[in-house]
Amino acid sequence: MHSISGTLIDGIRATFLLRPRADARRADASTFLAIALAYLWCEAVSAWVGVSAPRQFLAYGVVTVLADTLLTFVASWVLVTLSGRDRIVWHVASIALVATAVSTLLVQWPLQQIIEVTYAKGFTPVALVLAWFARVWWLLVLFGLARWLTRARLLHAIPVALIAFAVSALPWYVLPGTPMFGVDGAAMARQRAAEAIGEPIEVVPAIDAEQVLYDQSRMLEAALAGLRPRTPDATNLYSIAFAGDGSENVFDNESEYVERLLAGRFGGEGRTLVMSNNPASVAMRPLATLTNLRRALAELARRMDTENDLLLVYLTSHGSEQHEFYINFEDAPLNAISPRDLADALETTPSIRWKVIIVNACFSGGFIDALRNDSTLVITAARADRPSFGCGSESDITFFGRALLAEALNETTSIPAAFERARVLVAEWEVEESIDELSEPQIATSSGIEAKLEAWRSTLPDAPAVPFEPTDRSMRIKPASDSPTGQDVPGTDSVAPASKSP
Repeated sequence: MHSISGTLIDGIRATFLLRPRADARRADASTFLAIALAYLWCEAVSAWVGVSAPRQFLAYGVVTVLADTLLTFVASWVLVTLSGRDRIVWHVASIALVATAVSTLLVQWPLQQIIEVTYAKGFTPVALVLAWFARVWWLLVLFGLARWLTRARLLHAIPVALIAFAVSALPWYVLPGTPMFGVDGAAMARQRAAEAIGEPIEVVPAIDAEQVLYDQSRMLEAALAGLRPRTPDATNLYSIAFAGDGSENVFDNESEYVERLLAGRFGGEGRTLVMSNNPASVAMRPLATLTNLRRALAELARRMDTENDLLLVYLTSHGSEQHEFYINFEDAPLNAISPRDLADALETTPSIRWKVIIVNACFSGGFIDALRNDSTLVITAARADRPSFGCGSESDITFFGRALLAEALNETTSIPAAFERARVLVAEWEVEESIDELSEPQIATSSGIEAKLEAWRSTLPDAPAVPFEPTDRSMRIKPASDSPTGQDVPGTDSVAPASKSP
C-alpha cells in the first residue's frame, strides 16, 4: 500500500510538471496492474457521469482504456531505456499511468469546458490556443519525467520525451477510441415518441443484429419487388434514399422525406427505394449498407431503360476528412463507403447513363472526382475539406437537407437551380450560427446532363409543395411481445483519451 500511495503522489506531481520524489519507494508490476484497474474504473465512472440517461455500455471502451495503458507502458519503457534507467520501468510506468488518469480529470476536462465556452462566445483564437495547449500537455508531462530520469540534462531529455510522445500519443490518429458508456439513442427516441403521443413508455427488447443482417437478402428482394414497373415511352425517375447512420433520426428523416418529395413533385411515386439503419425501420426497410446498395443498383439497372431513364441517389450520414461515408447499425462491423466504392457500385451492367448523385455529409466534396462524368450530376453538402452542419440527436433535418429538399426543390423542379438556391440558404444559416468555415456545397455538372434534366422536367405536371415533417416513429414501435426491434447502439466518433490526443 505504501508503494501505491507513493506512486499516486508521484503521478500527481508529474501531472502538474513537478519532479517525482527521489526517495519514493519503487513500484513493481503488481502496482502497475492495480493502477491500471483503478484507471479502468475511473474511466467507467467518468463516462457514466458524462452521458445522460438512457445509457448504453460500449464494450470497445474497455479496449480503448487497455490500449492506452499498453501505450503508456511502452512510452515508459522508451523513457527508461533511453535514459539508462531500465531497472525502474515498472516504477516509471506506474507514475505515467497515474499521470494519464489525473491529467484527463484535472487538466483536460477543465480545459475542454473552457474551450467550449470561449468558442461559443466568439473568442476563436483563444479557444484554438487552449486546444493546442491541451494537446501538448502530455508531451510536457513526458518531458518532466525525462528530465528527472536524465538528471536534468536538457539536450538529452528533449529527444527522449519526443520519442515517448510519438509512441504513446500519435497512434491515436489511427486507433479508434470509444467511451465506455454512450447514450442509448433508440431508447431515447422511444421515450420522445411515447411522450409525443401521450402514451406510457414501453420497453422493447434489443435488436438481434445478427438476425437483421441475415434477413437482408429477403428484405431487399421484397423492397425491390414492391417498386412500380416503368411507364413505357417516357423518362422514368428511379431513386435510392440511403440513410447511413442509424444512431441519429435526422438521417432517417431525410431519406423518408426524399421518397415523399419525389413522389409528390417529380413523378417518382412507387419508384424510390429507401434504405435506412434506423432501429425503428429494420422491420420494414432494408439496411443502408454497401452490399445492399450494390445489389439494389444492379437490380435497378435491369429494370430501367438505361439509355433514357433517370437514376437519383441521395446519401445522407456523417463523413470523415478521409472522405469516408459513415455506416452504422448497432454493433455490426459495417464498412464505410469511399468515393471509389460508390463509383464502382454505380458501374452496373447494363450501365445506367443518366444519374444525379447527392452526397449529404461532412467533407463530401471528396466524392466529386470519382463520380463526375458527362452524364452525371454530382451534388455534395460541403467542400472536400469542410464539414457540413445540422445533424445531431436534437435535429430533425440537416442544414443542407432542409435547404435543398424542403426549401429549394419545393420552389423549382430544376435540380441545378435548386442547388444554387440551397447553396445561398446554407451560407446564410451558417453565418447566423457564427460558423467560421462555411461548408460551401459543391456541384459538378455538364451540358449533357443538364439538357437531359431540363427535357425531363418539362414533362412534369405542376404539383404543390410537399412540406417536410419528421418521421413519426411512434407508429413503428410494436408491443414488446411482438417486436424484434428496439435498442440502438449510438455511433461514436473515434475519440482518443484526452490526455494523449495529438
